[in-house]
Amino acid sequence: MPQPGRIVILNGTSSAGKTTLARAFRDDRAAAGECWLVIALDDYFWLLPHQWFRGGGHHGPFSEAGVWLEPSEEGPILRLGELGRRLFAAYRRTAALWAHAGFDVVVDDVAFDEEAVRDWHDALDGLAVTWVAVQCEPEVADRRERERGDRMIGMARALSGVHRCAPSDLVVDTTELPVAEATRRLVAAVSGAVPDGAPVSS
Repeated sequence: MPQPGRIVILNGTSSAGKTTLARAFRDDRAAAGECWLVIALDDYFWLLPHQWFRGGGHHGPFSEAGVWLEPSEEGPILRLGELGRRLFAAYRRTAALWAHAGFDVVVDDVAFDEEAVRDWHDALDGLAVTWVAVQCEPEVADRRERERGDRMIGMARALSGVHRCAPSDLVVDTTELPVAEATRRLVAAVSGAVPDGAPVSS
């Protein structure tokens, strides 16, 4: 059996810059001879048939079992039904499966509640994990969301509490930080990665 790979979890709200950082990190490591795979929550979110989703004016008939955005005074809140939680549990174990097969994996994630974080810990038990909090000023995330044109308006705000429950070995604020510098910091942190999310220096 190969030596298990490492896991890097980039945790942040929608439009915080996780995908850009994940790809830049992957390409940087590839140039150095390291093969990292990128896996994203969005890959699985978009697998969900629209009948199991509610939000943005759409109301799927089975959404209470899937995924929906619940209005509140502070903005929309992401909710998951039983099927939605099973979908994302499978996604986390897919990341673990790649690592157990010997691949290094960088995950583009949104750790939206305590249950999601607990499930990550269960799925990745025994693997070397580095948690990275990818932060961004809300106004900047809102602007990026509008400019992208491929995101439901309000998702960045809906997921803004992602750092309340998850650990962080490294914090990267992408509000003004160039991608190259964010990548350099991530590479430095991962070079000292240790199991079970223990703190590493950057």
